[in-house]
Amino acid sequence: MPRQAKLRKKNVGNATYWYTEAGGPTYLGNVEDVSYLEAKKLFTDHAQSLLEEKKDAKLTGFTAGDLLDLFLEWIKKHRSHSTWTTRRIYCERFVNFKVGNAQIGRLPANKVTASDLEAFLDGMKKDSFDPQTRLHAETSVRHCWNWATKHPSPTPYLPASFRPFASVERTHVARKALTEAELMTPNEIENALVCGAFDPDQFRRHGLEETIRRNGAEKLKRAGDFTEMLTCYYHTGARTDELASCEVDDFLPRTSQVILGRHKRSRTQRQPTIRHITLNAAALAIFKKHCEGKKPTDKVFLNEEGRPWTVRNLAKRFERAKEVANTLKRLQEESEAAKTPKLATQKEDESAKPPCIRKKITIYDFRHLWISEALMTGNDVVTVARMAGTSIAMIERVYGHFSNQHLHKAQKRLDQGRKKRRA
Repeated sequence: MPRQAKLRKKNVGNATYWYTEAGGPTYLGNVEDVSYLEAKKLFTDHAQSLLEEKKDAKLTGFTAGDLLDLFLEWIKKHRSHSTWTTRRIYCERFVNFKVGNAQIGRLPANKVTASDLEAFLDGMKKDSFDPQTRLHAETSVRHCWNWATKHPSPTPYLPASFRPFASVERTHVARKALTEAELMTPNEIENALVCGAFDPDQFRRHGLEETIRRNGAEKLKRAGDFTEMLTCYYHTGARTDELASCEVDDFLPRTSQVILGRHKRSRTQRQPTIRHITLNAAALAIFKKHCEGKKPTDKVFLNEEGRPWTVRNLAKRFERAKEVANTLKRLQEESEAAKTPKLATQKEDESAKPPCIRKKITIYDFRHLWISEALMTGNDVVTVARMAGTSIAMIERVYGHFSNQHLHKAQKRLDQGRKKRRA
């Protein structure tokens, strides 16, 4: 597949021209005579004309690379940015993959076979990609070719009966049930909420450890908005992106709910449902505070710079809170150890000491904890699935063992029946 089309500058002798490789070497005017905005418009028109040519060409010289360009263009318009990113990464990797001496992207789109996809997935396996990543890649490639059999209507790019990957076995991803040992501990929750309140900007000048040594933990600057957001994750079991994308207009204070039309499952459901997030008193108070004085389209939660959160920025901020918590614990232990002289025979294994917050803990673990505890307190699976905005099958597969009250009752009835028979 050719590299992504871009507007560039190219020196020819003593002159500089606007230039692009899209559709072959194309010059769009001298830089001195044509402004960037004019060149950008010419480039856009040129790229659009190339796209139209591909559409008109249909199967005449229609390669897998051409199909991918059209597919990604459609995905960008009709699906979320995250879906577009996923499809682009894996489909580009597929069309750039070589089977023998032939690059898949240069093959006619209707000549790609099941063996091409199997060779691609085997190559990913040899490169040590895990099954989940290989499944994402497989799904993206299948989506591209299935899409071409339906679009555009009434004459699609590929015949409606063309299913080159029908014989390819789905990549199996082993499902692992969540255990109690993997859930966040009360100590981890407390430390995450406490250390999430520290302003990360104060550590830029002298570094984390030196700043703590200079000022002490008691004098560290605090900015409590992130901690309040973590508190809402703890009380609601919301997905990471759900609170990040939540707008003021989504908050219903009278019913203590957040209503989201666009959420994870809405992108995969034929008839998208509304996501209901129930707020308890603590979460309700935080939402009221953060919605006060804002416009309906404003984001409920903003970062320290007053900008909307992204999933990536939230993950980085949480990693910083974990780093602060673990550093504070280590410095406190070092201080206590310095006050208590040790015998020469005593040895301390630093690696054996557990961290304040485990490395694998993420914001999503608040959701794991919420669902698990909701089941352990006796709520039925259907209710928990609805409140969590997910399927009953997923709840039973990952968290079902936490909903065991009926099993204990059944065992109790069995024990009582045995006692009666023995009496």
